[in-house]
Amino acid sequence: MKKIIIVAVVILILGGGAFALTRGSDSKDQSTNNNSETTQNSTNTAGANDNQSSSETITFNGSSFSPSTLTVKAGTTIKIVNDSDSELQFDSDPHPSHTANPELNVGSVEPGKSTTFTVNTAGTHGYHNHENSSQTGTIIAE
Repeated sequence: MKKIIIVAVVILILGGGAFALTRGSDSKDQSTNNNSETTQNSTNTAGANDNQSSSETITFNGSSFSPSTLTVKAGTTIKIVNDSDSELQFDSDPHPSHTANPELNVGSVEPGKSTTFTVNTAGTHGYHNHENSSQTGTIIAE
């Protein structure tokens, strides 16, 4: 009788553990999906510049960045859109070493493509197109 009770308790513990692990994995997947939806919604309203969204967009048109100055909260995801017909090499200042803020060193963005990065470091961060260093912009992270 004692063995049956011990076996039943072990089975309950293992079953509960398996259920908890499965449940935790589902919560993580659901959280990831919710974050993706939030990012997409925030990107659609990036022009509002209300600094409450978790995502903003900078667009390169071949000769300049828009907006040329962007103020965000630290931790904001920034989408770089290359809306030109030439390659964009998005990097932090100073040119050519790109050492001021390495998290801005996105690198190559092909024509018609986009990429994202997160600015976590508070401060004023200059960036430029490495292919033409006169094409510049500023991100102010608060």
